[in-house]
Amino acid sequence: MTQKTHKVGSLGADILDATKGTLGVVGNVVQPFLPLITALTIIITETIEIYENAKYNKNICSSLMDRVIAAEAAIKTLERRKEYNEENFRSEEYYKTFIRFVDVMTKIKSYINDVSTLTGFKKFATANSARKKFNLLIAEFETTMSDLHFATTIVNQEQSRIDAERLDCDLKNMSKFMETIGNGVIDANNNINVILEEVLSIKQQITNLEANKKETNKKEKQNFVAKNLKVNHIDPTKLKEPLVRKETDRRGQTVKKMYEVMDVACKHVEIIEDNTPDSQVIQRELAILGKLKDSPNIIKFFGLSRISDYQVMVLEWAELGTLKELYEKYDIEWRQKVPIALDICRGLVFLHTCEILHHDIRCANILMTSRLEAKIANFKYSRHDKSKTTEVKGLTEVVRWMSPEKLAETQQKPVRYTFQCEIYSFGMLLWELAFEKPPYKNIDVHKIKEHVLNGGRERISWGKGSPDVQKIQKKFEKIIISAWQQDVCLRASLQEIFLKLSKLSSEYMEPGSAFQLLPDGTIDLDGSKFKNPSKNENVEEVMELPEIGDFSLPTIMPLEEGIKAHKKGERNVAWKCFDDHSNLGNTAAKYWLGYYLHEGYPSGFRDLTRAHQLFKEAADDGIPDAQLRYALSLLSTPGVKFDRTMFTEYLTKAADAGNASAQYNLGDMYLNGKLLCPIDKATGMKYIRLAAIKNHPEAIKLLAKEGNNL
Repeated sequence: MTQKTHKVGSLGADILDATKGTLGVVGNVVQPFLPLITALTIIITETIEIYENAKYNKNICSSLMDRVIAAEAAIKTLERRKEYNEENFRSEEYYKTFIRFVDVMTKIKSYINDVSTLTGFKKFATANSARKKFNLLIAEFETTMSDLHFATTIVNQEQSRIDAERLDCDLKNMSKFMETIGNGVIDANNNINVILEEVLSIKQQITNLEANKKETNKKEKQNFVAKNLKVNHIDPTKLKEPLVRKETDRRGQTVKKMYEVMDVACKHVEIIEDNTPDSQVIQRELAILGKLKDSPNIIKFFGLSRISDYQVMVLEWAELGTLKELYEKYDIEWRQKVPIALDICRGLVFLHTCEILHHDIRCANILMTSRLEAKIANFKYSRHDKSKTTEVKGLTEVVRWMSPEKLAETQQKPVRYTFQCEIYSFGMLLWELAFEKPPYKNIDVHKIKEHVLNGGRERISWGKGSPDVQKIQKKFEKIIISAWQQDVCLRASLQEIFLKLSKLSSEYMEPGSAFQLLPDGTIDLDGSKFKNPSKNENVEEVMELPEIGDFSLPTIMPLEEGIKAHKKGERNVAWKCFDDHSNLGNTAAKYWLGYYLHEGYPSGFRDLTRAHQLFKEAADDGIPDAQLRYALSLLSTPGVKFDRTMFTEYLTKAADAGNASAQYNLGDMYLNGKLLCPIDKATGMKYIRLAAIKNHPEAIKLLAKEGNNL
């Protein structure tokens, strides 16, 4: 297999430029290192790209990416400390170690590439072998980093604990996933379905062909691919009329026929079949599409044929039509919505394992069988109908399911459609299935774009239901929110979504139980049934910002709000705020907590000893009010022996920081010799005047008594 290469990205270019700068300074002794550093730069760039597209084992990949980032910092150190590197560059042992380092980084890249995909992960015979390889890579990385005298290492007990937790979590989830994903992806022997491997090999051949199309053996390669990737053509005479005709046998440009005792859908398309490059691309894609029929959740494509001189795609027949058509006619029980969502997710897993993106995941592109099985349909090359207006409308409509990163795309800044984009669309499909209507119904697409780019999402508000239904809805909501996160790094993986849907299905759905479609309007989907019984009423839906993440955290009132509550006399509220922030180490909060303990707020119980300790901590952190309070607490705290030197030190700190009360008390002490302090009229008057300038009433009186004025 040809090794895929990438151009060095901006990160790699920065490192490479820095390295060249180093070479210019230290001379020829580092010439042998240049190819190694260049290779390392490319490895880092490629590893980052692999990580950003990881589909599985994100925690494991994250732990290794910590090391990749550490390696990046180490390379940058070569430029920052170039004058110290020449001796190392002259060492043969250092050179050999650097080679080992490049090798370790290559192995880390390969490991991330393997564990981040389903087919790659299956290279490991057992989960334990994946664990051993991970631990070995960590050890090799830390050893070579140390041998190269790179200070940027992250080996410590806490990091080891985090790594172990990440590893255990991912391997456990992977095991569950393998057990539940089904025969379409994993066969009875717990191996990857051979069709998946075939599709991946075919796609790799196509990639190699395109990469090598200028080579001398071009014709041989083209002939080989053309020979093996022919789309199936069905004899039109084998397409028979259904035994029993129904009104639903014709749906727009699709008509029902019989093919080899199966009901099939013959969809009118226009696909050019010649030897042009565009035609060959379409033929290859259709040939691949024909191989996807092993998945029970992808509509089967049998081949191309003709009916009355019209070209048609022959597809599996879905009796109930699209999922959108189904929910527009009926209400779907919650106990059936979860299996439908699980079917679609399983189909997406199959596609993504084949490195295939659908690009248009929504209920209108999901077909439903008579057994209410969901099947992904309407792939790219099944959309070649004659209606230009339909195509334009479809492009407009898809905005409702489009990820924010794609909505932000411009001609100047194109955005590649990724697996994360598809997961976002799947989240919007789940919302559509839950509420049985398109997202942002009756909202202008320009408003939708602005809303989504600002972090907004559709409203999630449930109607009344049984206790079990409410539990399902709550968990389903979390899945939706996890899929439509604004930040792609926070967006759930398809594996995570599948495991959650699978668990939800096993908890509330009885195997073999009969499904039931209810009359439209039976279920109160969003609490508006009695206010607005018609799902088709032409009103503008209310949109809202989404929750961030699929979990909730206890909120802590900002410290400033706690101080405001104190000023309003809301002492219970203020106490809770000060206590919360004090536990987080905020020294200002410690001062306020000490003040409340000193005054006995809000319980009436005073704890002068604890207040004294808190004042000290806050005072040592430079808070003037705390310095004053700590000085005064030396006079009144039980069990604390008064220390005049300490008292004067902290009172002076507070006064010099501008605290008017401290200035007055310090001035009064120096003027009148209080607390056995030596009298110092000049110093005393200085602080009294400063306090008076701040309108301290007692300072103003004392200043007048002394016959002084400003």
